[in-house]
Parts: sequence; structure tokens; C-alpha cells
Amino acid sequence: MNDTVITSAWLNPIRWTDGWGVLQGTDKISHPSIWAIDPAATHLVLADRYENILTSEEIARGNRLHQAAHVIRYKTAHTVLRLLLSSATSSDPTAICLTKGHHHKPRLQGHSDNPIEFNLSYSENKAVIGMASGYQMGIDVEWLHRPLDIKDMLHVCFSDREIAFITSQNEGMHHRFFTLWTRKEAVLKLTGEGIGEHLPLFEVLDGVSIAGKDIIGGQPPNAIYLYSFPLGHDFLGCFASSTPVDELFFYQL
Repeated sequence: MNDTVITSAWLNPIRWTDGWGVLQGTDKISHPSIWAIDPAATHLVLADRYENILTSEEIARGNRLHQAAHVIRYKTAHTVLRLLLSSATSSDPTAICLTKGHHHKPRLQGHSDNPIEFNLSYSENKAVIGMASGYQMGIDVEWLHRPLDIKDMLHVCFSDREIAFITSQNEGMHHRFFTLWTRKEAVLKLTGEGIGEHLPLFEVLDGVSIAGKDIIGGQPPNAIYLYSFPLGHDFLGCFASSTPVDELFFYQL
């Protein structure tokens, strides 16, 4: 099959569950799951564990970030990721080995009997982790108040139909822009493909569309399901999956 069928929809309403029970080992993790992390609050709980859980390379990479808030966001999110992968694979978090796949997309090495897919996204003061078992996935989150000139990005990123949808009226334009932007980013995160000139050539409007696999790039599956969701009033996210999802489990830290 040379085409990918893309199905896009909204998830609403969402029921959030406190995720600390999973990190503390008292609750089992459910898949597929989305984890919304408040780095500042989570840092207060996990800061004294960074040195024992993160690799020296991860610590060094975090310390190279210029803003203190970004250092905290990076270390917190990667510590949570290791703890989640530890819970999902019944492994010690320090024994988790991450490798790089297509275009450096991180992957979990080993555990072929329990193939866990994961993805991480940052925006402003939020980090989001997506996890699934046995199929491709990707996730993206964006801050709705991110300062950017939407009009400069329209023809670079979207088809004529998508541009018409985004610019249909001034009210809610940022929301419509980031709805489609997070969906396209989630597709790229699923495939491991980078941002490029192909973005306007596949559509992610509500409903079903078809795109050539060579257009999407990164060895995409036969089908991609896109699930948009709000995170409060200030963030939008999208979970991309190569298989339809009956239920997504939402956790917050």
C-alpha cells in the first residue's frame, strides 16, 4: 500500500488521574497513556533523585540549557520518562537503555517481549509524555499564547483547504492554527521525520484524508489516527497512533 489514511478527531471530555501512584510503584500504568507534567511542581518532588536516575549524558545535556526553567523542565521530564519506562517494563530506571532511530527519534532498547513506544514534547511550562505498547505513536503539545506570526507560516505548513479553515475568522484563529500544527507535529513525531517542504502536502483537518507515504516520509504506517485534546485553557496537544485507540488514559503530575 502506497498511501496512508489519516483520521483526525477531538477527544472530549477528558478525565485526568493523579499519576504519582504509578511513579511510586503503588499503581500500574495503563496504555496508551498521556502524561501532562508541571515541571516546577514535579521538580520539588524529584530533584534529589536526578543524580541517581539520569545518565551523566542526560544531566550534562540538561545543564547546557541556558534558562533555569528549561533545565528543570528537561531533567524533570526525562526523570519521569525513565520512571514510567521502568514501571512499564518492570526494570530499574537506571537500567533503561535509550537508543536513537530514524532522525534520532528515541527508542527503548531491548524488551522485545514488551515493545513500549514513547514520545516526549515540551512547550513553555509544560512537558507531555505519550506511551503505547506494540504500535507506533507520536505526541505534540503547544502553548496557545506562543508568540509567532501565523500568516508567515501558513503557506509553508498548510494546504489551501487548511489555510481556509485557519483563517475563516479572526476569533479563534490561534486555536485552529495550533490544532492543525500539533496534528502535523504528532505525525512527524510518529514517523521520526523532520519538518520540511512536505508539510502542506498532507492534510489533518477533522475527518479522513489520504496522503502518499512518500509525501509523509519516515516509513509511515498504512493508517494514522490523530487525537486532539486540550490541556486546560492554555495548551493543545495531539496523540498520533498507527492503530485506532478505544481509550486514552490521561495522567497528570
